Amino acid sequence: MRILIVNAHGQDPALGGVEKGLWMLTQQLSARGHTVSWITAFPSQPVEGSTGVTVLHSTDWRVDRYRRLQTHLEAFVSRPTRHLFEAIAESAPEIVHTHNLPGITTAVWEAARRKGLPVVHTLHDYYLLCPRTTLMQRDGLTPCRPNPLLCGLRTRRLERWSGAVSHVVGVSRYLLERHAHLFPHSTQHVIRNPLVPVNADFALPPARHLRSIGYIGSLGEPKGITILLEAAPILDRFGYEFHIAGGGRLAPEVQRAAERLPNLTYHGVVSGESKQAFLAVCDLGIIPSTWAEPGGPTHGMVEWLCAGRPVLVSPRGGLAEVIDAYPGALACEPDVDSIVETVLSLRDDEAWKALANSVARPSDEEDLARWVAEHETLYRAMV
Repeated sequence: MRILIVNAHGQDPALGGVEKGLWMLTQQLSARGHTVSWITAFPSQPVEGSTGVTVLHSTDWRVDRYRRLQTHLEAFVSRPTRHLFEAIAESAPEIVHTHNLPGITTAVWEAARRKGLPVVHTLHDYYLLCPRTTLMQRDGLTPCRPNPLLCGLRTRRLERWSGAVSHVVGVSRYLLERHAHLFPHSTQHVIRNPLVPVNADFALPPARHLRSIGYIGSLGEPKGITILLEAAPILDRFGYEFHIAGGGRLAPEVQRAAERLPNLTYHGVVSGESKQAFLAVCDLGIIPSTWAEPGGPTHGMVEWLCAGRPVLVSPRGGLAEVIDAYPGALACEPDVDSIVETVLSLRDDEAWKALANSVARPSDEEDLARWVAEHETLYRAMV
């Protein structure tokens, strides 16, 4: 099949998250004989395994204020452009599969419909409902109700093309339910992120006694970073280390905290061997998200479990529906008291041993094959 993948920031196996997932999907589809082409909003890493990439804008909204303003305005306009029609025509696809759409907008759905192409959209966040994509207030701790005038108008402008989407995929059941009213006539599917084995050389088990806790991912308020920084000095009294890796708005604050706190190390953005070294130095992962995490599981949760590490998981959004289904995951409310209490409960060697030994680390690519097969089955049904 000829498949056109549309994602604002393309793919990047080094970053993790949506972009890493789409890199894996492109590789796997190409290996199975499918032709994959791309449309991205902004410049990104070269897409290995694809036949071509069309980039709509020369600058990234995350680093350019003017481009950021344009991107928000484009969401309100959401109009099919000649550039979009030409990009789709150049790929000559049989299927259009859209993902994150800042800088592209849902106009791509209508452009595909006018060309007679079936569209499947995968939900990864709350872009269609919230300009910040998180449904959280600016403090990153308080849920917000979308403003019926500003946010509501934006959503109505974006959703007016949803009739072109024949199938909608959620990375959790929770995410699908939050968007169900936008896709009343689309067939719904849950395709969960796959458990993928890590490098065979990375076989170090966690320590026999819990000593280090790690966070890897985006450093933003909704991820609970400020809560981690408050918990770190308290747990220092009990001899626990904290390790944080990733980039984002709060990176400078994390760096300053690492310079101040003796038990906190900031590793910056890690990938490849440096990511494996980071995971190896941590005994326990933590995902203290204050927002309703879309993924069930998230890519971060998958990375900890695939590295053989148990992980404390905030029971929010899509995460809440899968904690009990993944051995080694333990629910922990995203607040300082709960984090401290949960970590201290694992001081008991038997409790720690039971949790660490429960992790079902994948030894083959069966779950990856399941994930790709679910996409192939969906594509065939659309064609």
